[in-house]
Amino acid sequence: MVRKAARSIVGISSFKPDGEGIAQCTGIVVRWNEITRMATIVTCSAAVCVNGALAHPEPKLLIRFPNRAIGEGRLLFFNAHYRIALLEVLADYPLQPANFGSSPRFGQQGFALARDDESYLIARRGTVLCQEPPRYLKYRHWLSLGCELAPCGMGGSVINEHGDVIGMTVSHSPNPYMLSISIMRTCIEMWTNFSRVARPIHGMNLRAVELLDISYQEDIELEYGINDGFIVNMVSNGSSAERLGISEGDIIVSYGGQHDFTLHKFEHFLLSLCWGFLMSIDSTWRVNFEDFLMRMNRSAYIYAVPRKKGFFKQQDHHAMPYALLFLFDVLVHTIRNCPR
Repeated sequence: MVRKAARSIVGISSFKPDGEGIAQCTGIVVRWNEITRMATIVTCSAAVCVNGALAHPEPKLLIRFPNRAIGEGRLLFFNAHYRIALLEVLADYPLQPANFGSSPRFGQQGFALARDDESYLIARRGTVLCQEPPRYLKYRHWLSLGCELAPCGMGGSVINEHGDVIGMTVSHSPNPYMLSISIMRTCIEMWTNFSRVARPIHGMNLRAVELLDISYQEDIELEYGINDGFIVNMVSNGSSAERLGISEGDIIVSYGGQHDFTLHKFEHFLLSLCWGFLMSIDSTWRVNFEDFLMRMNRSAYIYAVPRKKGFFKQQDHHAMPYALLFLFDVLVHTIRNCPR
């Protein structure tokens, strides 16, 4: 199972033009064209970025294949928020695209795969941990992985018992973290179809009820009849959430008619909302929403907001990223003494 999945794993060595090293990472083959011999590879943006910005506009990328051959890659796209990058490489060696699985589950067993600077395969067994990221970590949609990641492991796949990819490793510390396959696939498809990734901004920090101390969970269920949801522990001034009347201490018990309260699935839901915006011609997108607090139906507009103008060079392979300020269907309960 691991050996079969390994055919889609490549090593990535990145350098500045003067030879200074940027990173040693791993990549996942997601497309292979038998006629052109071109492969598309997804990896962690750490392969080309330092502190969220390109280390160099034209990094040198050496792609190390399973047969020990080396090809020179080209950067297609990256998104610093989701820590994802797409590369392209010409290869004489036929590469096998990865099989994509479903979103990871807490407690699920898997292997984190990596390939080092000599093309040797590394596999580490781990478990998707049922814990939320630290509060200081802004990437709340990451999932914690219970294993030691290889030094070259960022950008490598996490596979399930069938060899299907369920995520991509994106961080070494404070613990190994991975990006869910659902978010990764949506980012790839957005770039393929629209040459950009539009991401949502809701202006909230959330905690999942199921990850609270069990005593808090019991208190909330006994007093309010709520056994699942998201606790709101921060709302930004002027945000869409604030305009909906959401405040600190509220519990979101429904969003868009859905009741799945894992943060990575909520992030994917929000990311999926952006498809409608990208398919529209205008820079605004009208949506209907219901404000359950006021029991009223309203219409709202989603606005495209360019982030950090000039962050990318305006070339055909670097598209300006967009963030969305938006409103969405949400049902909220306000309770007393809610843990923040």
